[in-house]
Amino acid sequence: MKKIITSFIIAGVLIGLFSPSLIAEAATKLTVTTDVLRVREKPSTTSKILGNITKGAVYTSNGTSGSWYKITYKSTTGYIHKDYVRTSTTSKYTSTGTRYTTVGTLNVRTGPSTTSKTVTQLNKGVKVASYGTSGSWTRILYNGSYRYVSTQYLTKTAPSSTTKQLNVPYYNQYTLGYPSGCEFVSLKMALEYKKQAVSASSLYNQMPKSMKNATYKNGKYYWADPEKMFTGNPAGTLDYYKNWGIYPKGILPLAKKYRSGAADISKQGVSKIESEIRNGNPVIVWATVDFKNPYGYFSWIKPDGKTFTGYRNYHVMLVTGVSSSAFTVSDPYRGKYTVSRSQFTSVYNTTGQYALSVR
Repeated sequence: MKKIITSFIIAGVLIGLFSPSLIAEAATKLTVTTDVLRVREKPSTTSKILGNITKGAVYTSNGTSGSWYKITYKSTTGYIHKDYVRTSTTSKYTSTGTRYTTVGTLNVRTGPSTTSKTVTQLNKGVKVASYGTSGSWTRILYNGSYRYVSTQYLTKTAPSSTTKQLNVPYYNQYTLGYPSGCEFVSLKMALEYKKQAVSASSLYNQMPKSMKNATYKNGKYYWADPEKMFTGNPAGTLDYYKNWGIYPKGILPLAKKYRSGAADISKQGVSKIESEIRNGNPVIVWATVDFKNPYGYFSWIKPDGKTFTGYRNYHVMLVTGVSSSAFTVSDPYRGKYTVSRSQFTSVYNTTGQYALSVR
């Protein structure tokens, strides 16, 4: 029995040491700035005076109550007024410098996990104090407490507030005769910007495509793999299990044929797209019509036996500009327009973060 009790005690100690919810908060130090400061029993000027402390005395805050700090004074709880102290924060962790957020809705969590509670969201460009990392998470000091944000959405340099616009020529997929050809029409625009003029028909002929729509058998749909080829015919009209699309991996070889530096930048976040635009490289993004939330999900079995899931309002377009608040897109279906950074980020994340930079 003694062994069992000892084991529980050890386990309890380990939980206390490593549970994110039990991590010590940063301590707020209070330095008295007036010659004599009264310590009161309650947070009120009419409350009983417990004693006086002199200028330069340092105490640790145990919390606040309105305009008062709660402290421990001679082994009892007392209150001192905020007007007569200078505050400073001491940290359990070593500072690792200043970081800046790179997305418009960055979750701040209680622990280093997506399952940890979200306490707030930070806008793009917010400066935070970092205190090391835990896996793929950065520890920050937020409102006097240690919190966690995803490291991939932080940068050491302040995001640029300047606008960057690329003067990319525009083409419409319907005018060119390819109602479902948004991928290679976006590529055509990017290539022309990079001084590689290629006709839409040439890109259409060279792009791998199944030319067949989905087939239905024994209660399931079967179709090509959009990461290898276009599902259906880009010259046809997009519809349910009909003339759907192709993903970055499938069209990358065609892009590299004309621009060897072209790169699949999927899964690298919105900040990577912004970086490419600011470096003069238009970016093809996989998103939705009008950057609305995806809807009408449907699935099919690929040749390798795995399931792929698409959505009805699938669409691909070219990002050609960026500012602190929005992205500019050249949409081969709708024309040129801007999308707010928050809306762009939300849809881009929801649809899987697929993008291709034409360098």
